[in-house]
Amino acid sequence: MSLPITAFFALGTGIELYGLKWVSDSISILNTVSLIMLTFLVGIIITQSYGKESFEKMQRYLKSREAPSDEALNGAVMGVAGMLLITPGAVTDIIGILIMIPITRGMFKQIALNLSKKRIESGQPYFFFKDH
Repeated sequence: MSLPITAFFALGTGIELYGLKWVSDSISILNTVSLIMLTFLVGIIITQSYGKESFEKMQRYLKSREAPSDEALNGAVMGVAGMLLITPGAVTDIIGILIMIPITRGMFKQIALNLSKKRIESGQPYFFFKDH
């Protein structure tokens, strides 16, 4: 089980490094570092605004075996967007920005809803971690 996880993280890191190199070749290293710092700050603000409370709402819905409300889904995916923006990398930033755009956010909310329904059906009443 640990080999697929290790391979996933190795591949993900390689893709992120390649993306950062491509961005730095396109807009310069200084601009790339500035962009990473900007998305980091935006990610912190979003995570503080939506993070913990939204995930706790999702946990309550899942423990009560109910599908989460649109408000809870919106907060949860925005919390994920914030965490992705905090993570340095071009790919994670692009996904985080796509989640922030209202037009594309619906797709991510649907993914979160499907994940929640699978958790409820399988008897795993937690969103990410069992202890929280």
